[in-house]
Amino acid sequence: MKNPRLLIVSYWFPPAGGIPVQRALSLARYLPEYGIDVHVLTPSNPPAPQLDPSLLKLIPPNVTIHRTFTPMPSSRLRRKFWKLLSPRTKPGMESKSVAAPSGNRGGWKGLVSGMVRRLLSPDPEVVWTPFARRKARQIVRRYGVDTVLVTAPPFSSFLIARSLKREFPDLRLIADFRDDWLRFFLATFDFQKSHHIRRQAETMEREIVDLASRVVVVTKSWLGDMQARYPDVAPEKFACIPNGFDPAAFVGFQARPHRQPGVVVAYIGTVYTTTSPRHYFEALDALPAEVRSRVETRFVGRIADEERSSMENRKSRLTMLGFMTQKEALSHAEEADFLLLTMSDPAAATGKIYEYLAMGKPILAIAPIGGEVDQIIHETKAGWCVAPEDHQALESLLLQVFDPSRKLLATFDPDIEAIRAYERPRLARRYADLITGDGD
Repeated sequence: MKNPRLLIVSYWFPPAGGIPVQRALSLARYLPEYGIDVHVLTPSNPPAPQLDPSLLKLIPPNVTIHRTFTPMPSSRLRRKFWKLLSPRTKPGMESKSVAAPSGNRGGWKGLVSGMVRRLLSPDPEVVWTPFARRKARQIVRRYGVDTVLVTAPPFSSFLIARSLKREFPDLRLIADFRDDWLRFFLATFDFQKSHHIRRQAETMEREIVDLASRVVVVTKSWLGDMQARYPDVAPEKFACIPNGFDPAAFVGFQARPHRQPGVVVAYIGTVYTTTSPRHYFEALDALPAEVRSRVETRFVGRIADEERSSMENRKSRLTMLGFMTQKEALSHAEEADFLLLTMSDPAAATGKIYEYLAMGKPILAIAPIGGEVDQIIHETKAGWCVAPEDHQALESLLLQVFDPSRKLLATFDPDIEAIRAYERPRLARRYADLITGDGD
């Protein structure tokens, strides 16, 4: 009996870096261990905000990578272009914003931005799909691929899935949603705030749900939302396989003392509207000066334009280190006393939480009580979670965290087995069951 042959279609893949590449990378890395022949289709010139070529070393030699051209310009150029057309907001095409610019206002700029949205719909990465569709058809025919897994965003990748399913009706299709397209993505990303894009997204999501053999999401609450959104679809078509961490990446992780007096808090990852640290800084600024003077907060990662103002003119020490490779970022995490995690969406679990779990350091989470982040913190006993709007509770927590007696740390006792449930090899096992049909 031949091994299942899988094609993973992922716009974000190494040498692109950051959180978006990790899910596809982990599947490519671990699925071969379960007897699956893996092919990956991805751009040859990824226009990623950051690159991390070291991740290429993690891909097994028996995984075949197929790359094809995308005419998408660089992330930096796209941000500059969209900023010119969106004078009332600062985000770029990948940035996030609270305010939604109207395509019907702003004179010629409004008209042009509306035309760009219609042309690059449902997202700017749609320009890759003609090249990818042609390459995907060749891969399916040549290698006898029986299952295609499309991970999104960008959601235009589902156009590739739709084309393949029409040409190869017997092809098994798995639609992997890393973000909630209709509820979260369209309401959060500046470029997506268009009635035209929403209508197209609603049509496309409905179509892909119907075409797919399985639809996979990354949080339990989102699973319930999807099942409720499509009550006429069999509930068992939907599955939840969360994001996780790669234990191999943390083998050499070793906590060590920093050289600074007082306490070091580290934030590893991208800062954008939904993960804004403004509540943390407001609470920190409200603490007595003698407490604040003992605290240094370090940010490792990209900071979206619209969030920079929330980090300026703060009363405590703040160090912004910018994007680093995973190895470099871990070296800063090794020195931290606490890891800061912020999330305003109750249905979302930011990808960094899983890597934080792997580090074993106490997590200071600022997220909705009862939401996904709070549930994970409670389940794993990996730290403490406070609601963003509860400034009194947040200030109280920070006072305990920064207390020289360190009494709060005496209560820190993470559940190792609960944390190990998020190891990517274990999650890949669950994905393998879906691919082979054992998870049906």
